[in-house]
Order: sequence, then structure tokens, then C-alpha cells
Amino acid sequence: MREDIDQSGLSPEGTWYDLRGSGSPEAPVVMIHGVGLDHTMWEPQMPALEEAFCVLRYDMLGHGRSEARPVKDITTFVRQLEDLLSYLDITKMHLVGLSMGGVISQAFAGSAPSRLKTLVLMNTVYRRTEEELIGMRHRLQLTREEGLAPIAQAAMDRWFDAPFKAQFPDRVEAIRRKLLANDLKAYADAYAALVEADAIVQDALKQVRCPALVLAGENDPGSTPAIARRMADDLDHAELAILPGLHHLASWEAPETVNGILYGFLKANH
Repeated sequence: MREDIDQSGLSPEGTWYDLRGSGSPEAPVVMIHGVGLDHTMWEPQMPALEEAFCVLRYDMLGHGRSEARPVKDITTFVRQLEDLLSYLDITKMHLVGLSMGGVISQAFAGSAPSRLKTLVLMNTVYRRTEEELIGMRHRLQLTREEGLAPIAQAAMDRWFDAPFKAQFPDRVEAIRRKLLANDLKAYADAYAALVEADAIVQDALKQVRCPALVLAGENDPGSTPAIARRMADDLDHAELAILPGLHHLASWEAPETVNGILYGFLKANH
């Protein structure tokens, strides 16, 4: 039975969530944002998804309207997801994660693969080499020493090229403001968990049996096409999409392109 859903609020564990759309809430599309952003980064995807699916978005701990909590490692954020799913009585889902959200999704998938109907990994990382970690370690140190301003500017330069900045200055400024609005300690703690996540995630994707979609921007310097292929190789039933000319925040940079791929995949496997 299909029904319209529009529900948001703070869970007992302090997680802000937004559950909306048309469809059964029993197996929603669960979307996890990247570090330094919040659930609103998925706004460009909502018009394409909420007419056909029930969509659950939430703010990671210490982000947006969710409460901060001491961060041990990436499992702290996995536990947050587990608690929210338990509160909302969700046992099966289509899990979508971008950047750090993708790493949280990998860790969750490795521990509970049977709960996934599908898995979508967007612009994220997996089994990184030390060479691939150099830039992230540098950015973490820079954040701890100099705060959020230089890291926000560096993100704008990595995530958007000059033509996009000139054509869509409002989109770029919205993301920059979102990064600058973070609590410094919460951001640094989350970023540290992301940097060190591989030791926990390991080869978790080898446990996944559901249909999977891996997306990467052709010009993403951190979540590279090579890393995307690494993820696809470890998944049983993976579709791989390398998006020409796009960077790290592809869902914001080219929403029509991303939405078409994402909607088609979810509709085919719903």
C-alpha cells in the first residue's frame, strides 16, 4: 500500500531526521550525507525521488541539527544509523551514502548485509593506499591547526571547477557556508573517523550480495575512479558509473545526471 509521508524530528538518541515521500516506509531509501554537510545536501535529489519512494535523510552526529557525541571511530556513526533505524522500526532499506556517508554505509553493509535491498556508494573511498590518504591526513591537520576557513576554501576548489563557479555561484556559496557553520571539534572528530575508517571497514563490500551502484566523478581527486572500480570489484552485483567532467559533489554539481542514474537503479531494484 502506498501512502504519503512527511515526518521529521529529533530521535531519543539526538538524531535529526526527515522522512518523506510516497511509498511504503517499510523499506525506505536511506541517504547519508558527507562530512561537514547535513541532510539538506540531498535537496537536489528529492524532487526525483520523493514522488516514487519513501526517503529517510538524517544529520550525522555533530552535524546540522543532530546532537554531538564523543566519537570513537567510524563505528560511532554506524551505531547512530542503527539506533535511528531501530527507533523508526526500519529493518530493510535501500542505502545511499556519499563521501563519508558512503564509508558509513560500507561499514553498516559489512555488519548487516541482509538488511540491504540495494546499496549506492557515491563519490566515496574504500581500501585506500597510504598515497591516497596523504591529502586527507594533511587536511585533517590543517583543520586542527587553522580551523574551518582554509578547509572550506580548499573544498570549493576540489569540488567545483571554474566554469561551474561562474555559472552557479549561489550553489557554491551555499556549500561553503554550510562547511563554515560546523562546530570545529565535531567536524575534526568526524573527519578523523573518516581518515582512519579503512582499518575497521576493511573489505566489507565482499559481504554484500544485493544489487549495488557505484558512482564517481571523472575529475574527483580524492574519491577517484580507480577507487570506485575497487569498490565495484569487491561487490557481487555492481553497476559502475564514472561521470564525465564531474568532481566530488556530483549530486550538487549535476543533479539531473545523478538523479537519472539513481532513480533508474532504485526503480529497477525496488
